[in-house]
Amino acid sequence: MKLKYLLALLLPAMIYSCDDATTGIGDSTIAAGDSIPAGAASYNAYTRSILADSVYARTSTAYLGKYTDPQFGEFYADFIAQFNCTDDFEFPETVQKVTGLQLKMFYESHFGDSLNPMRLQVDTLDTVIPEKELKTFYTSVDPTQYYDSNSKPVARKAFAARGASTNDTTIVNYDSYGSATSYSYYWQDIKLPTALGQFMYDKYIEDKNNYKDAEKFIKNVLKGFYVHCTHGDGTILYISDMQLRLNFTYLTESSTGKVDSLINGSTVFAATKEVIQANRFKNSDRLKELTQETKYTYLKTPAGIFTEVTLPVEEIAEMHMRDTLNAVSVTFTRYNEKTESDYPMGIPQNLLMVRKSDMHTFFEKNETVDGVTSFVASYTSAGEDANTYVYPNIASLVTECINEKKDGKQGPDWDKVVLIPIKTEVDSNGSVTSIKSNLDMESACLVGGEKNPIKVQVLYTTF
Repeated sequence: MKLKYLLALLLPAMIYSCDDATTGIGDSTIAAGDSIPAGAASYNAYTRSILADSVYARTSTAYLGKYTDPQFGEFYADFIAQFNCTDDFEFPETVQKVTGLQLKMFYESHFGDSLNPMRLQVDTLDTVIPEKELKTFYTSVDPTQYYDSNSKPVARKAFAARGASTNDTTIVNYDSYGSATSYSYYWQDIKLPTALGQFMYDKYIEDKNNYKDAEKFIKNVLKGFYVHCTHGDGTILYISDMQLRLNFTYLTESSTGKVDSLINGSTVFAATKEVIQANRFKNSDRLKELTQETKYTYLKTPAGIFTEVTLPVEEIAEMHMRDTLNAVSVTFTRYNEKTESDYPMGIPQNLLMVRKSDMHTFFEKNETVDGVTSFVASYTSAGEDANTYVYPNIASLVTECINEKKDGKQGPDWDKVVLIPIKTEVDSNGSVTSIKSNLDMESACLVGGEKNPIKVQVLYTTF
């Protein structure tokens, strides 16, 4: 934020005394009607890139593919998934024959080349994914713990995001005024062995309790799949929905009144939020090289690079022992992209600033920003502050760090915060209701680095 805006924030403090909610460092009282000296100061903050080896990603979106970026190197995405079973599920009593089994993967978008040839493989899990283990939801999850890599896969398929192997549908929605909006989604049909479908049905005949609920279905019938790419480079699918469709024939009542009419039927088991879906992301060693850069820093998603900021807390505390901090602001400026790519990554639209000690538990506990130790800044694309992320007032965070140091409770990262690209959900009033790690292919290069400090502006009043 520019200094003139900071001075605008300071003006009321030059005229009125502070209320009970004002953030203060020193303790003092003033006589009624006395003016309060006010001022502004600037301090250096130092930033560096740090590896985000893994992020907490409890999401309903699955990512699949491989993409090699000229700047960031190779990136791989694959996933393990379970499928839900409705409570007390039942097949028709007159099933005659299992005729097929399909895995359907739906997606509205992808990153990279839409016609690039890829090949995927589907393996069955032989171990139940532990639901309560947090590591399951981190993107460093190890699929080899849940399937036998030496076993024969149940399916392989060549595909392209929008190639000949792809099915597509356009959906048109109309609002109350008759205006139409449309969107297209795509899907891949993956043929699985009919024998696997027969096995699933046989488990139902063996004991209907195997289908009593999702837990019993996963434990006794199908533990899930590991889906990964074995060939190809250039495409990442963003899969929003998955279905396991079991096809069969069964008898129903005909016009004669007898149950003698053979028809085709199917039942769907979906990958839903009630069961586990875990993404695994893997980056090349190129990211380690980029974190050594000292003239600027990076943001790269998913699970790539974050920017760590060492705030000048000690210096601020020393210089303003008897002052009240009215505002502490910091702006991060993005460099324009110079690397040429046929498929440039998007720009992170929202950045979470959170204390480094809280960077994991914040997502594990599904927290939202509190305006005290965590803040969100949105990317400004135009105007005087174009290409920036502005945090207009983090005074409460600075004061929290100062008090922690006074009380001797500071940890090793007590004066450090981390900038993390995020996705937000808002309610009808525009308030943020949910914050998740950004798992799309996005990046930014920021002004800063250990040899290029950024400015932290402080507005204060002196008693």
